[in-house]
Amino acid sequence: MKLFKLLLAGMLAVSTNISAMAKPDPNFHIYICIGQSNMEGNAAIQPFDRLDVPQRFKVMATVDFKDPQRSLGEWYVACPPLVRENTGLTPMDYFGRTMLDNLPDEISVGVVPVAVGGCRIEHLFKDYDSASVSEEAEWFKAFMKAYDNHPYRRLIECAKKAQEKGVIKGILLHQGESNNGDKDWCKKVKRLYDDILSDLGLEPGSIPLLAGEMVRKSQGGICGDMNAVIATLPATLQTARVVSTEGLAQKGDGLHFTAHTYRVLGCRYALEMLETMGVKDPYVAYSEQKPLEFTAKPRKGDYVFDFNDFIPSIWGEGTFDSSSRVFSTGKWGFGGWEFENSINLSGYRYLVAELDGEDTDDVELRVFDTASYLEKSYEGKFGGGKLIVAELNGMMKRLETGIVALDTSKVYRIGFWGHGKNPIRIKHVFATNNNPYDSTEELKE
Repeated sequence: MKLFKLLLAGMLAVSTNISAMAKPDPNFHIYICIGQSNMEGNAAIQPFDRLDVPQRFKVMATVDFKDPQRSLGEWYVACPPLVRENTGLTPMDYFGRTMLDNLPDEISVGVVPVAVGGCRIEHLFKDYDSASVSEEAEWFKAFMKAYDNHPYRRLIECAKKAQEKGVIKGILLHQGESNNGDKDWCKKVKRLYDDILSDLGLEPGSIPLLAGEMVRKSQGGICGDMNAVIATLPATLQTARVVSTEGLAQKGDGLHFTAHTYRVLGCRYALEMLETMGVKDPYVAYSEQKPLEFTAKPRKGDYVFDFNDFIPSIWGEGTFDSSSRVFSTGKWGFGGWEFENSINLSGYRYLVAELDGEDTDDVELRVFDTASYLEKSYEGKFGGGKLIVAELNGMMKRLETGIVALDTSKVYRIGFWGHGKNPIRIKHVFATNNNPYDSTEELKE
């Protein structure tokens, strides 16, 4: 009898432990993030966007990734890209960081993202006919295929798995460009919201939904009129709030935001969510008023390229003044540093090239892992700016057969390519393992 009681006690203890292990953590706050390309991410991720991501900020992979290596249904630190391979910066990135800056240390934040560039709200519906994807454009088919042609089904599958670990606290939505002018859009959003809550076993109207505006007409947005429709969403869905894009710039196509805007927009999503939680006077680390201009300085242990060794005529006839560091190229000329025996930069994390003033000649930073100048190289564009921070272990070059990794253990040539119309004023070039963004200043008007 005594043995039986001991066995029973042991079984009860094991059962209690299993129940405790299976119970969701109320301090793990989970947000469902859905939409089209502006939620998917349509701006280039900068290296500093990957630095110092809080360990308490998690993303559930809703597709399999190869780079970075992620598996469907598993949690990872939310280092971008968050949605799929080759997607960009999204509002989620700085939403999560800003939430954590304003919540107790015991709180973690997780996002479950399902976003499809170019999708209509109907593509996210529970009853979407996946067979109809055959009528869509090839590029859209590729996006939908990642979710087995049914984004809603994948969303619910992953959200249910997320509920095993934490508690769903809200929904972030950015969609509307593909439904521009649709007066029934608000009803469709409510239908989607109601279905999600029902299928996840949540009480009707129990969590907020935050909907972001489109690029405003004042910023050149071609779907700016949709904001008038989005503004009426709270009248249809009482738990909805609208996240403003006032004053936020777009990247030139009238649809997608700049990287700075995605960061600010993510902060604005967080501020709306924090308000629903009663958080007063929230802290925002990222500057909203002005983008930050980053300056980078070499430090001890960095590999600094010596301007006394600069060769101005590697391709074309160029000139270089080592005291002022002004390089004038010939037409489509290239100058920089060339090594008969290659140098090994694979032990460094970043290659930094900074101009002493904004690029006015469509300048490119080029890095060669072959002895011949005529072979393909890494090409980084300044794009009118003055700083490139390239991740050495992620450098790629485009061949006719496809895009391949650059061998940074065998660097034969580094330098600047230009059209020869305006001089290139170079500040410095160096390889480093340090955070290149330690020094920042507000961008001057």
